[in-house]
Amino acid sequence: MKFLNLNNVLCLSPHPDDVELGVMGTIFKYTDTKFDVLCLTKGGAKGYDETNKIDRREEVNNAWKVTYPDNVKIHHSEKDYFEDLTEPGWINYIENKFVKKKKYSGILIPTGDDSMFEHRFVNKFGSALCRFSPMSLIEYHTVSTVNDWKPNLFIDIESVYPKKIKSLEEFKSQITKSYLQKKSLNAFHSNFQCSKRGMGMVEQFKIIELLGV
Repeated sequence: MKFLNLNNVLCLSPHPDDVELGVMGTIFKYTDTKFDVLCLTKGGAKGYDETNKIDRREEVNNAWKVTYPDNVKIHHSEKDYFEDLTEPGWINYIENKFVKKKKYSGILIPTGDDSMFEHRFVNKFGSALCRFSPMSLIEYHTVSTVNDWKPNLFIDIESVYPKKIKSLEEFKSQITKSYLQKKSLNAFHSNFQCSKRGMGMVEQFKIIELLGV
């Protein structure tokens, strides 16, 4: 099966664990779509996140090694923090290193309606990266997405949910954070309207543009 009938998708992860939390189940499920996960930084803002002292990039690698899905490739930028490049610099970097080298049919970005400023920063890259190619643009739900955000696509990941939870245990530097607790993870993957329709655990998306399908 393909995700939205897309062949190749670039997933932008502002920090280690963002794509894993928001999209991992979908990647597990849609094995006929190839996903490139690009982790842009080593962690939170410079000087403000104590866990940056730990190699969180290796945690990303370890999370995917739990199951070794063959439809995903993990990439890490050479930069440690968002402050290392300007907004045009980041767009130019992603465009030249990835978009121009591979014919992507879609890009996944964090939501613009997000309480985390670095997620909002990356969200702005989406339209710029799609300006010359017929790529679909889709937002994915994050643990800091605000309630005003309205998804229009729900992916049932019930069958792969245990595997996703097992993989998330590799983010050992974040394991005490509230969003990685079992109750919080179950709530994050739940939607009342979906549950009424027989869908258990879900990942949530908002299709901004669906092109080239």
